[in-house]
Amino acid sequence: MDTPHERLIQARRAAGYASAADAARALGAKEVSYTHHENGTRGLSRAAERYASFFRVSLDWLLTGRGEMTGGSTQVDFFGLVGAGSTIEPIGDTVAATLGQIEMPSGEHLGALKVRGESQYPRYMDGDIILYDRRPRSPGDLRNRYAVVDCEDGRRVIKKVVKGRTPGTWNLWSHNAPEEEDVDILACYEVKGTLQS
Repeated sequence: MDTPHERLIQARRAAGYASAADAARALGAKEVSYTHHENGTRGLSRAAERYASFFRVSLDWLLTGRGEMTGGSTQVDFFGLVGAGSTIEPIGDTVAATLGQIEMPSGEHLGALKVRGESQYPRYMDGDIILYDRRPRSPGDLRNRYAVVDCEDGRRVIKKVVKGRTPGTWNLWSHNAPEEEDVDILACYEVKGTLQS
């Protein structure tokens, strides 16, 4: 790929969006503006950071073609299972032997937020630190999962994202609060971990 607009098309396809129109809708962008960026009639400089974040690609790669397309992650060793009400039989050396790796965003894409409130207790407690991937995702990508959610009314919350009754809306589920129905969501962010307070 020689030009930023060609790399933008590649990033969009790799993210699973078949058309520029689909990507524009998911981004909440004007279709005509996004299409101009993909066909090269407008430069990417002002929107490049947003696109790189949304499509989960390296900003440097998108603008210059340098480096890996999907850079910005690191591998964390996975050591097995731990019991939480079930007995887990140890398998060999559970201290030093890894069973594989899981991918985490690099520091460039990793963010932290402190939990305030008890609506998700006991899953998330007041004062816990949520680690999340700062690259926005569509609500459908995180359906039936816990996510950091930016609501159209200006709130940022941690909730389980559930499909709403009205098309284009989502319900936000809590352990200890009534389910919020048909919420308009601006963006969702994948939760990567929790640090206890």
